[in-house]
Amino acid sequence: MRGTFIKHCLAVLGISLAVATVAPAAEAQGRKFSIVIGSTSFAFFPIYVAHGSGFFKDEGLDVDIVNVPANATPVAAILSGNADIAGLGTQAAFSALDKGQPLRIVMPIMNEYTSTIFAHKDVLKQKGVSRQSPLKDRVEAMRGLKLASTAIGAGPHLMYKYLFAKYANGTDVDKVAEVVPIGNAGETLAGMQRGIVHVSAFSPPVAEKAVADGFAEILIDFIGGDVPEIKGSVYIILAATEEKLKRDPEGVRAFIRAMHRANQLAKTDLMKAGEAAQPFMRNMQSDLYGLGVKAIGPALPTEPTVSVDGLKRFMSLLEVGGYKYKVDYEKAIANDLVKQAIAEAKK
Repeated sequence: MRGTFIKHCLAVLGISLAVATVAPAAEAQGRKFSIVIGSTSFAFFPIYVAHGSGFFKDEGLDVDIVNVPANATPVAAILSGNADIAGLGTQAAFSALDKGQPLRIVMPIMNEYTSTIFAHKDVLKQKGVSRQSPLKDRVEAMRGLKLASTAIGAGPHLMYKYLFAKYANGTDVDKVAEVVPIGNAGETLAGMQRGIVHVSAFSPPVAEKAVADGFAEILIDFIGGDVPEIKGSVYIILAATEEKLKRDPEGVRAFIRAMHRANQLAKTDLMKAGEAAQPFMRNMQSDLYGLGVKAIGPALPTEPTVSVDGLKRFMSLLEVGGYKYKVDYEKAIANDLVKQAIAEAKK
């Protein structure tokens, strides 16, 4: 059944699933294990590092990384038993838990909200602000501007709502600025150059690309800690079902140990980790990829366990955006299993 699911995804999504087949077939000698993710991006960087460095293989796992269209699909894949583990946004996990679905948050993948807000430098000059300006001034400067979002209600739109609510006296961003659903990174960069939008928010290396091309400047860097209230938010996670944890704790612990080694490598030698992960994003220009690696580094977990405070910080962001989820944080996390897996690695 699992093989059928993966083959179906490959057939439907085609080239976007290159990430699932990067590892040489000759290395596929271990126990089959599948992880589903929602995109090929830096959001899942530690997974690529673990695979590219051979850490999964060292743990006796032959891991398939399967890219599916949206956060809801990874949840459905593990709930149906068609995949072993999912990499997804914390909001998707909260939504599943709120519905009573038997999901457990296993490990963090990103411990910061990873979007960076950048703006056309001519607009910032007219507004008289820069990244060095007080945060309140930078938020106020977005009044009256066209703010790009991948879609209405998507992550960038949510962040604009949060910033205006917190730093512009509770203002509703939709009443004082125009949120423009402009689509993907290429479209938003082209749109900013043409003046269709003035401001955008994307994960690395989109902002870095705009700055390197000379037409934009960073306005608010969440990874860099510009917004202290949400610093340390658990933004991207690994999840599994309660049944999977009971039925195959050894396999999950092996996966955890490989991921922990990947994060340790990134912490001690980020560039080496980047080299291991690069084949999974081989369509990205090498100089742009390097910028992305450097930018994402501070968002990577320093501890293998999930921070309840980090979950609460991200929940506070969602609540400002109008999302309400009921989550028992302590019950939702699998920190005991993670600690056991790490302890086994030390023996």
